Amino acid sequence: MKLLNRVELIVDKKRYLDLGLKKGDQGIVLGEERNGYWLVYFDGEIFQGEDGVWQTTEIDAAVLEEDVKVIME
Repeated sequence: MKLLNRVELIVDKKRYLDLGLKKGDQGIVLGEERNGYWLVYFDGEIFQGEDGVWQTTEIDAAVLEEDVKVIME
C-alpha cells in the first residue's frame, strides 16, 4: 500500500463503526504508514450548507493495512 492508493474497508470493527465507517466504504490513502496505521480519507458528499458554506461528509481515519484492500493504484 502507498500514498494515493484507492482502498476499500474489508472489515466491520467497532473502532470504524464508531466513526461512521462500514465494510465496503472506499477512500484514498493520504498519509504515510505510521506505527502500523495509514491515514485514509473515506468518500463523502460535498454540499452547501444553509449558511452558504461548502461542507463535506468525508471521514478521515487511521486504519490498519490488514483492514483494507487496494482497489486502484
